[in-house]
Amino acid sequence: MLAERLVDAPSPSARLALARTLARFGAPALHLAAARGVRMVALARGERFTARSPRLRELAPHLDTWPTPPAGLFVVEERTAYVRSRSPLAVAHEFAHALDCALGEGTYRSNDDGDLRAIFSSATGFVTPYAATAPDEFFAEILRAFVEANDRRSPWPAATRTRLREVDPRAFSYVEALFARGFHDAVGS
Repeated sequence: MLAERLVDAPSPSARLALARTLARFGAPALHLAAARGVRMVALARGERFTARSPRLRELAPHLDTWPTPPAGLFVVEERTAYVRSRSPLAVAHEFAHALDCALGEGTYRSNDDGDLRAIFSSATGFVTPYAATAPDEFFAEILRAFVEANDRRSPWPAATRTRLREVDPRAFSYVEALFARGFHDAVGS
């Protein structure tokens, strides 16, 4: 399974959990990620982000001592998503950042995509509160909504296709087109 080949995990069960979430994105997105060298790394219990990522060790050496370390991080320079959590919400969100980087061929496409930035800057509602924080987080959250990856313990509303269509029809159309042809077309470019 292609999704499993993208994952580096400390156990077969962790690999399978992450692969199941990645599979929700579909073959074209997975092929794009593989073609652009994207990886997902599941940290072992107690493992530090900075122990696995040379770039994080350099940029944020105290990251693992923050009062609330993140559930996951995507490192653009490494084209690698590191996740501490196996939650579909965290895995899908970080993989969406990876796809943003894959579409941008090494930088976040969301930073340069005029259509997406216009949708973000004129939005009157967001699929989750976190989607309102920046264009790259908006991109990650609308993709996560489209694949409906959630965590029942999250205080945020469930991110679903229906909710995305209701709160931001333009964002829904954007991501629907991306899943219909965008990932496939990017693989060929």
